Amino acid sequence: MAQSMSMKQIGARHMSCAVDIMEWSNKMDLIAYGTEKGEVVIQRLNWQKIVTFPSPGEDIKVKGLSWQHDETVVAVGYSNGQVSLLDVEREECISNLNYDDEIKNVYFSKPINTPDFRQLYRNKTEITHDFFLPSLPQLNSLGVSSKVQEHKSFAKGTPSFLVVLLKSGKVHLLLLGALKAGCIDLSKHVLFAEELEVYDVRLSGDFDAMYALVRYGNQLNVLHFRNPVFSEYMSPMMKLAQYCANILETKNYINNTLQCMLEAWETVLLEMDNKLTNYANKQIEGFLSADFMELLVFGYATNEIEEFLTQDLTEKGVKKLQNSVELSYSTIQSLVSKPLQMATINMFYFLNTIKGLARVLHYFEPLLIQTSTETAVRQCGAFLMKIMETQQVIDQSVNDMKLFFSWLCVVIVRLHQQDVTEDMAQLSMEDTIYLAEYLNSFEDSVVENSDGSVTKRKFNLEKVGQYLEDKPLQQVLKTDMHHMWQKLLDEHECLRNSTLLYPHEKNLSLIQQRDKLFAAIDLVFEKPNESISAGFELDGTFVCRQLTKSPEDNYEFIKMSYFVCESKKLDLVAVTIGWQECLILGFDSKFTQMQMFRLQSLPGPFTKELSSDLESLSFADLQFYNDGVISLLLVNKGEEKSQSYFVQFPLDQAKTNSSLHTLPQEYLNVSDFSAVHSIFDIIDSSCFKGMDSLCSHLSVSGCRKVASLLSDKRKKMIIFEMEIEDDDDEIEMSQNSMLDISKESAVS
Repeated sequence: MAQSMSMKQIGARHMSCAVDIMEWSNKMDLIAYGTEKGEVVIQRLNWQKIVTFPSPGEDIKVKGLSWQHDETVVAVGYSNGQVSLLDVEREECISNLNYDDEIKNVYFSKPINTPDFRQLYRNKTEITHDFFLPSLPQLNSLGVSSKVQEHKSFAKGTPSFLVVLLKSGKVHLLLLGALKAGCIDLSKHVLFAEELEVYDVRLSGDFDAMYALVRYGNQLNVLHFRNPVFSEYMSPMMKLAQYCANILETKNYINNTLQCMLEAWETVLLEMDNKLTNYANKQIEGFLSADFMELLVFGYATNEIEEFLTQDLTEKGVKKLQNSVELSYSTIQSLVSKPLQMATINMFYFLNTIKGLARVLHYFEPLLIQTSTETAVRQCGAFLMKIMETQQVIDQSVNDMKLFFSWLCVVIVRLHQQDVTEDMAQLSMEDTIYLAEYLNSFEDSVVENSDGSVTKRKFNLEKVGQYLEDKPLQQVLKTDMHHMWQKLLDEHECLRNSTLLYPHEKNLSLIQQRDKLFAAIDLVFEKPNESISAGFELDGTFVCRQLTKSPEDNYEFIKMSYFVCESKKLDLVAVTIGWQECLILGFDSKFTQMQMFRLQSLPGPFTKELSSDLESLSFADLQFYNDGVISLLLVNKGEEKSQSYFVQFPLDQAKTNSSLHTLPQEYLNVSDFSAVHSIFDIIDSSCFKGMDSLCSHLSVSGCRKVASLLSDKRKKMIIFEMEIEDDDDEIEMSQNSMLDISKESAVS
């Protein structure tokens, strides 16, 4: 037996629950599989579990699974329309995408000729951001206890598209899993859209063609699409996708930082605010500030204030609250001054670079709009100004709180008719005036509801929390009207409305300003999605078979596998068009010729005598092993005994017996032009590897030389090592030694 056709079983195990889908990694000896519980499990060849990613919810199934080429990132599509990028090495979720329909399949395309995508367009800004921009600090190093502390990043190495196929027939493309690079609705390209069912969609290795296996009416077709935008602008798209990935990472970091700020604020400040608000709500409007002003100026306390300070708040409670507030403010200050400000500066750099790229019309005219990039840069500048304003409010609030609490401690001591100790701060005349202005601002704002109505005034003690709410500021920071820059803007309208100056929107909170920035960024990346979506052209329809529906099968026999053959410059497509027949198509990279080969699992006219187990085989699954072999899983469901067979079928035999057709052709019925060949007339029956149990699913990896099969109940997994050498030492090698080699390979 040829070495490429040989195989050896190295393990089999019953799984704890049924497995729905599985996929081997090209980089390491790792297999990812999705269970019936919606979990995604990563394990080694020796069955050691590396990590388990939980299901996003109840009754949610894994519909698609794919490893990013040469990376440790796995794309997972769920039945609820969610697509997650999971980093196996760091055991975290990089990104989540949500669609309005069930996911049919999701995968990373395999690229070829990757250096060519980087040669057409290069500039000096390609690596400068790694050199100039500081690395963002880990949030857990700043003393926060948030669960989201890691800076998650996309894989930016090998160019690849994340292809998301929805059940409705819509296909979404994302370059590097980040940049939305086109969308096509297959229902717009078929005759009977209401009867459309899409089985799989694949992108060519050159990223300039797309193959879709669809059924509408009673026809099973392979559709071929071209998109000139890909071939002409792939290099600029790669550049833009890298910056898009950087921007998405920075957006996630900003969101995590704001979430940490909100948690730090809520731990103490909400408790303080509620305690004081309960007292304020009992007072008549306008009396609150007046009572505290009387206490400050005349030293007279009303019965309500005296009871509140001596019984509800107490001196010990004030000191405890003061320490907690100072600690909380210190954490918020560190989050604003370091990670939030640094992340915004990084964002400004990326957006400003994209603004420059938009001016290179020769490369980026269909991908970027200058006005959109300029708007995003302006909003980033406005967000940075809002961060500075927040920092100023925090500094002011720290001084206000310290002065207010120190005065309350002295007041409480005096109300208890005790002596004021020397260590208690004494107010100077300036402090008294400042405190009087602060107490007078207790009721400067009101709480407005979403319907426009106004509720009772709030105890307006804390001014930082309003910046972390998704509504306009209740207390706008007052500006110095005598400041020279402010006077210059007030006197010159042309300067005030200039696009060269970043707007300072004083009424917006920090959260609202962030949302405006993110909305402007989304508009920047809408243009490439629109341009690429409009470029799809259907230039070939290949009718695989006229189907006759039978109630018992419901077209469950339809399977598809796709492989990019880089050495032969071919796109290979294998389709099962019946329980006992499959079709192998080969398209050259320029789409000028098509090779076609039909294979059946029934005995042919030249077949020698077969055992009864091999006479009525059916295709259960198929997948390309490499550019020279396709793996077939065949089953014989007899009345007395059912058995499965694993076959490595050589593709050179398919090429020898295939028919050749000239392309492009808008419509071609392939079943009219090719003869059917029996698998037993091409390979010997000794090549059929019989399984001990009935199997229904197959997953292979030519790079790692492994294969795995699932039983028909999907609870038993069998693993094979492929391409075994035919010498005595290799045959006698134990299973344990094979697993040791697998572990060493995975580590390397």
